[in-house]
Amino acid sequence: MLRVCSLKEVPEDGMIRVDLKGKELLVARVRERVYVSDVWCTHEEGDLSLGLLEGDIVKCPLHGARFRLADGSVVEGPEGESPEAIPRLKTYKVQVQEGEIYIEEP
Repeated sequence: MLRVCSLKEVPEDGMIRVDLKGKELLVARVRERVYVSDVWCTHEEGDLSLGLLEGDIVKCPLHGARFRLADGSVVEGPEGESPEAIPRLKTYKVQVQEGEIYIEEP
């Protein structure tokens, strides 16, 4: 397992960007759940940490593509296009232990 950050670094119902060993990650906390995914939108590489978090869905600040953080599925494509228009978002299996967030090695 790879330590990502402390749970207290991530605001409740919020998200942060973490640079980890050359990998840029999005860490989101929704109630008691923690999600970790790549930070870059698969459409045109918008920084998802600057987007809008709506439950477990993150919306890209550039063109509005929406991703479900639980599994990386595309809920809505950019600017309302079909979700099939862009690839899934890469997500990671998360464990929280003693207030620290870990993911399986990418």
